[in-house]
Amino acid sequence: MIKTPLEILVANKLRLTAALLAIGVVTAGGVTYGSWTVGSAAGNGYAQAVTAQDLTLSNGSATVADLYPGATGAVKLTVTNPNGFAVTVTGVTGAGTITSDKGATCNASTGVTFTNTTGLSQAIGAGATVTFSLTGKAAMSNSSVDACQGAIFTIPVTLTATS
Repeated sequence: MIKTPLEILVANKLRLTAALLAIGVVTAGGVTYGSWTVGSAAGNGYAQAVTAQDLTLSNGSATVADLYPGATGAVKLTVTNPNGFAVTVTGVTGAGTITSDKGATCNASTGVTFTNTTGLSQAIGAGATVTFSLTGKAAMSNSSVDACQGAIFTIPVTLTATS
């Protein structure tokens, strides 16, 4: 029987496809058969923790005067977090003698006090500086002298913070 050119071409394509498929299977089998799983003996990886740096306080001078004899006022804090991670200030504690910009004529003996604060949740981002106020934490007694009018009080504090 004489085959038409189309029948010859189709038959040859089928043979070529079958041959290529067979070569692919043999090659893939050889690659899979020749590959090995490689592992390692037990060893160590390493990581190092940073050393936390203390928060720093800078001049947070009050812009609103709210202290007078017999009253309480806000304490303003400007805090910088030099760490590469965020922290949360949870407490502020008095850490020394309160002074004023008026000098000895208006110092802590004139009745200005600070009330320690706990239970705060003031977030400070990594490398950030935040200014916040502690409402009602400074107090001026009735014994404060006239020389304290307009004074800016410096209240030494320490902070408690967590990361």
